[in-house]
Amino acid sequence: MKKTLSILLLLTLFTGIQISSAQQHPDLKYRTFRVTLLPGLSTNGVEAPNYSAKYSLNILAGYHGALDGYEIGILNINRYYAEGLQLGVVNGTGGHMMGLGLASLVNFAGDEMQGLHFAGIGNMSGEFMQGLQFSGILNISGGGMQGLQFAGIGNLAGEDIQGIQAAGIFNAASEEVLGIMMAGIGNFNGGFNQGIMMSGILNVAEETQGISMAGILNVGKTMQGVQLAGIANIADEARGVQVGLVNIADEFEGVPVGLISLYGNGRKNFDFWVSDGGYTNVGLKLGTMDIYNMISLGYNSALNTEELWSFGWTIGAHTPLEEAWNNDRFDGYFRMKDISIQSIQEEEEDIWETNLYSFRYLLGKEISNGFGIYAGPTLNLLVQDEEDQRDYSWYSIFDGNRWDKNFDFWVGFTAGVQLF
Repeated sequence: MKKTLSILLLLTLFTGIQISSAQQHPDLKYRTFRVTLLPGLSTNGVEAPNYSAKYSLNILAGYHGALDGYEIGILNINRYYAEGLQLGVVNGTGGHMMGLGLASLVNFAGDEMQGLHFAGIGNMSGEFMQGLQFSGILNISGGGMQGLQFAGIGNLAGEDIQGIQAAGIFNAASEEVLGIMMAGIGNFNGGFNQGIMMSGILNVAEETQGISMAGILNVGKTMQGVQLAGIANIADEARGVQVGLVNIADEFEGVPVGLISLYGNGRKNFDFWVSDGGYTNVGLKLGTMDIYNMISLGYNSALNTEELWSFGWTIGAHTPLEEAWNNDRFDGYFRMKDISIQSIQEEEEDIWETNLYSFRYLLGKEISNGFGIYAGPTLNLLVQDEEDQRDYSWYSIFDGNRWDKNFDFWVGFTAGVQLF
């Protein structure tokens, strides 16, 4: 409590400094004190809109010309501006509001807000807000916002935002955001976003530079930076990194990480390959021409009395060999290096209890457009629960037990074809 009072005292002193340097409206008369019951029933009478004051008490409601000091009341409204400290249910001004505004319902200004404003329902500005705003429901700025906005429901800005917006439900901006937007449900920007967007469900922006993180979906026309989503990332044009179960773009340049990474200018291959120990595999390889993701199915009836199948995911790099080895003699050849994880399944065993981790180094040749062959060595590490250990490797260079897991390591091979 002491700490809170100290902060408020400092803020009050700060507003006092602002007050002492405030420029009074040239057409307004000045009174040090004023007391108002209702508009028209005040120490300034019906002429109250023509007066400014340093100390103002509105017992029920007050409508005055301006404030250059401290105001307390239920309804505090100033026609031209309010500078200083306002405490009330509703604080409002037709011009700008500067200083510290505390309202149980609404702080609003027809022009701009500068300073700190706290309200149970909403803080509003017709054009510009600079400073901190806290609201249980809504913060709105018709022009721009610089600073911090916090709301239980939503933050809105009509043009641009610089700083941080945090809302329990949504953040929205129609033009430009520079900084951080955080929302429990969604962030929406009809213009340009630079910085970080974080939401529990959805981020939508016309143009994004920076990091977009969403629990379900990121959507944008153009993106440069990083998109991370629990389900999908969607963009017309994107450069950087996309991480999600599904990544989609008309044009993409960068690193995709997902089960499905489908790009209009990317690769779309089917791979068929055999590996050591009798595995036969088919995979769908998508991504860019340089970086690919692949999901695959494998089958093996050679290592065990029971039939085995596997489900796998791979991320790797595809490089023309003349570029990788810097030698024009290898035109038409290529190199692939990738890392994969395969879950090996037998009958009714739980999936992901036995995993095969592999690194492949493959050299290949483009036979014709859309058809290539490749082969190379593979480093394999089999990890399975010690109590359910089965003979899923055809030989081991070494094996061991750690953390209730059994490990088998061996060097194998892969040979296959790539189509389309």
